[in-house]
Order: sequence, then C-alpha cells, then structure tokens
Amino acid sequence: MHNEGNSMKDIFQMQMKLNERTLGNIGIEFGEILADEEKKCLWLENYRKALSSELAELVREVQEKGLGSRNGKIEVVDILHFLVSLSQVLGISDEEALELCVESGPPSFYPVVIASFLALDELQNSVKWKWWAKGGGFKREKARNSVGALWSCFQSLCTLFDMNGDKVKKIYMDKNRVNFMRQAKGYDEDKKSEEDNESIST
Repeated sequence: MHNEGNSMKDIFQMQMKLNERTLGNIGIEFGEILADEEKKCLWLENYRKALSSELAELVREVQEKGLGSRNGKIEVVDILHFLVSLSQVLGISDEEALELCVESGPPSFYPVVIASFLALDELQNSVKWKWWAKGGGFKREKARNSVGALWSCFQSLCTLFDMNGDKVKKIYMDKNRVNFMRQAKGYDEDKKSEEDNESIST
C-alpha cells in the first residue's frame, strides 16, 4: 500500500460510510463513538476482536491452500476493514496510516501473524478489560502504537499476497459492495454465506 495515497484515502472514506451503515442498522451512531472516550474503548475492543477473527481465518486459509490463494487475498482485505475502523476510532488519518505501512524486513507469513497477534494483545492492554483488577484505563498512546504495528504487518501481508495499492483497493471495493448488500438483506450471522464473495475479482 506504500505510496498509494489516493487508494488509502478512498478506502478510509468508504469504510466510514460502511461503519455508519452497519452501526446505524443497530441504532448506534458511529459519530458518537468517535466523540466519546468510553465508547471508543468499547469499540476498540469490538474491532480488535473482529480483526483477530479475520486473522485466524487467514491462517486457516493459508494452512489449507498456501500463500496467494484467491480467498486469502480477500481475508487480507477483510483485515483491512477492521484496521481502518480501529484507526478511525483512534483518530489516525489515511495519511498517517500510509506512513505506517513500512515493513521491518523481508516478510515471512507466520512471523507476521505472530507479530500481528502480539500487537492485538498490546491493543487489548491499552483499554481496561481486567474487570477484577483495580487501576487501568484507556492508554491512547499504547493503542496508537499497537495499531501502527498492525499497519506494518498489513503491509507485509500485502507483499506476501502480491497485492499493490490498486489491487487492494479493487478487492476492497468489491467486498464493500458485498457488505452493503448483506446489510440491505439484514445481516444474519447464522445465515451468512461466503458464496457472495464469489463475485469478488482478485
């Protein structure tokens, strides 16, 4: 994604509209989340869980079909949906996100996955989730550093799956359309099918 400023800007704008739609469907205003520190903590945790789930799905895909599979690329872009959402909650702009897309070295899949899960754990530790313990609270800088590490990992995944900014944006736009279609039909986790991903060009 590096040096793909227009693609990142467009993705951030599309994700904002998708978040407004998906949350609006359950009676929540995304704008209110962005303006309320307590709600930010809740949704950092929600989006963290969602990204973690997508990362696990990517690992299963690679275990079954190897690197570069069609669905693997879609899973990488699914991770992007929640990475952008986390960034929006923390006030990280599309320009900042692009600057964070810097690899630490030649990527290898499982080390990148481990680095991603460690960053997700640090993100969890940036909010108060240990209900049994005193102290804690929202640590904004730790959260931003964690999301920054996730952007670096995302760039490595793009390299591993041979996706430049244009390819990521194309898959994102196709999946964005699928997500809006799911919302229009009344998203039901028990009835959700992956068949609608067949329309996505990779």
